[in-house]
This record gives sequence, C-alpha cells and structure tokens, in this order.
Amino acid sequence: MIRLDRVTKSFGSVEALQDVSLEVAPGEFVAIVGASGCGKSTLLRLVAGLVRPSAGHVALDGRPVTEPRAETAMVFQAATLLPWADVLRNVTFPLRLMRRAGGDTEARARALLATAGLAGFEHRLPRELSGGMQQRVAICRALLQDPRVLLMDEPFGALDALTREEMSLELLRIWQGREMAVVFVTHSIPEAVLLADRVVVMSPRPGRIAEIIPVELPRPRGFEQEGLPAFQAAARRIRALIYGGRAAHAA
Repeated sequence: MIRLDRVTKSFGSVEALQDVSLEVAPGEFVAIVGASGCGKSTLLRLVAGLVRPSAGHVALDGRPVTEPRAETAMVFQAATLLPWADVLRNVTFPLRLMRRAGGDTEARARALLATAGLAGFEHRLPRELSGGMQQRVAICRALLQDPRVLLMDEPFGALDALTREEMSLELLRIWQGREMAVVFVTHSIPEAVLLADRVVVMSPRPGRIAEIIPVELPRPRGFEQEGLPAFQAAARRIRALIYGGRAAHAA
C-alpha cells in the first residue's frame, strides 16, 4: 500500500534520509524508532506528501505521492486544535475546509467522540480539556476523514506516563476493526513493541533502516504482555540496534 523505494531526502547540505526502502501493507501497524535527528519525522512527511524526496520514489497504491492526499491523515505531537472552536467543530473542521462534509458528518463525529470516551464533551473548548483528551480529539479529527493511512508523529510524547499508556491502549482499540495502515513514530521502545506489527529501527543521521523487527505477540495487546519473552526479546534487539554496546553495558 505504502512504498518507499530507495528514498533520500536532503535539506540543503544536511542529508536527513539515505536510501530508505520500506513497504507497509493495508491494515498494518508499523512503528518507527531511532535516535533524535535520524529522519523519523521526515519519513512521515514524505509519505504524507508534505515534502518531496531528493532521490527515489514514494507511492501510495502504486501512485506517486507528490502532494497531500485525501486518504492520508496525520496526527502530530501537539493536538493543534483551534482554540476558539468547540470539540465538535474541531473534529469536523478538516472536512468542512475540504468541502467534503455531508449530512452525516456531525453524527459520525459524535460517534467517534463517544468511541474515544468523549461523549458529553462535544461543546467544550480545548482549554477545558486535559492533554490526553485534546489528543483524543485530534485522533478523532483524523479518523473522521476515513483515512486508509494514519501517520502519527510522536502523538503521545507530550503526555504524562499514565495518560500515555491509556492513550496507547485507546489507539489500539480504535485501530482494530478498521482497514487502516498506521505508521507511528515514537521514542519509546516499549510503546513501539506494544503497538506495532513491525518496528522499523533507524540508524543515526543520515537515517537508514538498520533493521525491521517483527513483533510476535497476539492481539489484542495489553501491558501484561510486557513480561513475555517475545516482548522482551524484541525490546532488547531494538535497544541493541539503537544504543549498541551501551545497551548491553547498561543491562
């Protein structure tokens, strides 16, 4: 569904990504991890059509990605909600902006908010919500577009640890049952292993794919699986790739 073929991206004299090839299947959940500055966010922006590759090709369903596409939605670390609009208007805003809102848009938005545990908050302003609730609104806003691809750039990075765990499980619950590919950037190795079917480990800049780790854990997932040998083995391998000998020394 998503295909990056020998993609390189430079910003002036700085090479952010080098010779990256990756395929993501429909409905697959792929996490991307690596040190700061390794090109994780750049990779997402290439798939979103927000930037163009310096070399190589990015395609969605076999068609080149040259600009943002309606079937792709993105969630950032900050919820980026409109401060003057209530929750319901924030969720429906992109469809109204693209003139794709229909007679059932508000009903669908309310149903999504209920699924995300936000029933009764439709007319609250962003400042009246917690950080976790704001991020739920941002996810609902993305999902209302019925995307086939959901790109998430450290969406829980600004949340406290407990809210982050809650949001991870909430995301899995919403994703399951949807034919939607997710590409999820995170700095958290346990979060990546918990969520993903495969974890893509990036090398330091210029970012290359060091290794792709399959996560052999049954779904539905939960934090009780963190103690399983498969979880621990995947996390150890990812740490070894990112930190090298420092991971083994720390262990």
